[in-house]
Amino acid sequence: MSERMRLIVLVGMPLLAVVLYALLSVLFGGDYMLWVAGTFLALLDRVLGILVFLPPWASWAVILFLLAAGARFLLWENQKVSEGQRVAAVVAALALFLLAAVVPPLLGLGRGPERGRWWRPDTYRAAGSERVFEGISFVWVPAGHYIMGSPVIEPGRDKWGEQQQEVDTPRGFWISREEITVGQYKEVMGNSPKEIIGAFDRPELPVTGVSYDESLAFARRLTEKGRGTYRLPKESEWEYACRAGSTAPWSFGGDAAQLPDYAWYNVNSKQEPHPVGTRKPNLWGVHDMHGNAAEWCLESGESGKDAAFRVYRGGNWDADASQCRSAARGLFVLDKTHLPGFVGIRLVREP
Repeated sequence: MSERMRLIVLVGMPLLAVVLYALLSVLFGGDYMLWVAGTFLALLDRVLGILVFLPPWASWAVILFLLAAGARFLLWENQKVSEGQRVAAVVAALALFLLAAVVPPLLGLGRGPERGRWWRPDTYRAAGSERVFEGISFVWVPAGHYIMGSPVIEPGRDKWGEQQQEVDTPRGFWISREEITVGQYKEVMGNSPKEIIGAFDRPELPVTGVSYDESLAFARRLTEKGRGTYRLPKESEWEYACRAGSTAPWSFGGDAAQLPDYAWYNVNSKQEPHPVGTRKPNLWGVHDMHGNAAEWCLESGESGKDAAFRVYRGGNWDADASQCRSAARGLFVLDKTHLPGFVGIRLVREP
């Protein structure tokens, strides 16, 4: 390679990287630009997923070695080979790249189901990582697999709706660290819910007296700002985030004596809500899943769009210990029961 060509490569590559960085920033914004870049880096890592016996740092070492060796061969040593040989080397490299990217997931190879789908870079983010979006703190729930529902021998189990089933969460997601507060709700919607009790209309408390439709409207209003997609959690997502890897009745285990440390419920709440985030979080950093306010969830397979009921999850300040279990479900029958005043909002943000 001529000196001029080498100079072009040495100057052009960093310049191309800067231009690409700026382009991604303009097209996707800061957060999404990093996500797109992460997609590429994660793909490189998964390309060598066939080397399951290597730890991640060794995979990266092999990647860097191959990239460096390939760059030297193609850019500095290519005068020693014919044009046909260079083309053959490039074709072989692309073929190996595609094989390494496609074959491992088809054969079920990889570094374990906890890493999620092989093409998802966000499966690498640590559980409990925190970010603030639109003034609301969110924590990261990783991809994974769990058993939803409760075993028949679990004390306090309700036969309705707690049948066990396997749930696969192929992609991680952000969930609000605490319940949405009255202050956050007012900032977005401009006013408090119509049914909120006056004594509970304080900015640091979880917003309650909010209907399912009002909860959807709150998530939609946030989404309309154009900086992310927000929604209510699915039931399977809610329970997965609540359990944080636990198979016990509560995220902290099976000892109900510990529940007052993690939840505001009928034993310690004085039958009123308390400021969010004042009890211990679960292992993934999520607060108030077992008590304080319950939370609306998106309609499940049993309750479709035209269903006559809505489902909420989580304990509340007026619930007993069995109603605060991870698998416990609440039911609001439209036009037949009064709107429960203890139900609030917890959001999911799409990654």
